[in-house]
Amino acid sequence: MGVETLERQQLRHSDAFRNEYHENTPKKSIVDDVVSYLGEYRLEVPKYSYSFRYKDGRVRDPHGSESMFDLCQKAIDLRKKEKKSFIREAAEKYGFESLDRQLQAAESESSIIWMSPPGPKEEGYGNYGFVYFGKVFQGYSTERSIQMTAIRVENPTLEQFNKAFYMLTNEEKEAEHAEEFLDSPRVLGEDIKEGYVDAVVNRVFDFRFSREKQEKFELVIRKSLPLIRDFANNPSRTMEDLFALENYVLELRREPNGFDKKSPQRLVELVGDYRREPPKAAGSCGSTKSSNNIINSISSTMNSLLSEKEGFQCPRCGEEAVGPVGDTCPSCGLTKEEYAESGADVCD
Repeated sequence: MGVETLERQQLRHSDAFRNEYHENTPKKSIVDDVVSYLGEYRLEVPKYSYSFRYKDGRVRDPHGSESMFDLCQKAIDLRKKEKKSFIREAAEKYGFESLDRQLQAAESESSIIWMSPPGPKEEGYGNYGFVYFGKVFQGYSTERSIQMTAIRVENPTLEQFNKAFYMLTNEEKEAEHAEEFLDSPRVLGEDIKEGYVDAVVNRVFDFRFSREKQEKFELVIRKSLPLIRDFANNPSRTMEDLFALENYVLELRREPNGFDKKSPQRLVELVGDYRREPPKAAGSCGSTKSSNNIINSISSTMNSLLSEKEGFQCPRCGEEAVGPVGDTCPSCGLTKEEYAESGADVCD
């Protein structure tokens, strides 16, 4: 449901939730990231609301100053560096560039329609996509506030997205690839009501709003908020902190009486099984399975993480290093390939 900042050292992480935050990233942005991640991947929230700012001709993080266009470009640069596909990232960058242009002439209460079909399953994407509905409101001076709602649609087809796009924008579309929606947001001069968008989504995608899931999301997040804030405020956060937070949220989701328990206030209170890696989940930003991929997709809301550096100890000479060292030991020159040929397991 957004994009993430990509300026920190590599650490074990997932495609769904990254492990880098710029040191100046506002804590409120981190809280927003975590809430949106938990809502999509762990709580399957049907509708999720978030916001952007439009200032100096660019759509920006509501709590920071960097533009979404620039964040998209950083994501692309790192995908290139890792020799990963950046098709979806490029499409979203063009989408934000188009949104920047269209918003120049947008009046207050103009409407935004944007769509995100799911990516390839073989790359870890889930079997659901999103219809994004937004409203533009006048802010201070030339600044505008953009209120967005992500509507989750299960098992969608491109034909359904084509039909919904026409019904909401009155514009014919015969897209054959998901990226043709990612790069094509529309700012409409008319004041479209959320009820009409809901009706179209219900009709085209057979969407059935689950009040139970929506209320469970709100209850679980409310119960978990002290832990989420603790995670955001801790500069020495670890991947196990995220695991503990996720497993706590999953327990609250499963346990009917979970809301009767005293809520922990600090992540250090969650020990034992809470710090195990939680079950794998696929979604709009790829899989939650741990990998060495530096960045993830940028379709759902800003998903970045962790400032801790990665440790390394050479299996041959015992050299210890902090931070990424590539595929070669800086001391004895042992390569990952040579070590793999010895029959040992290596990280991907």
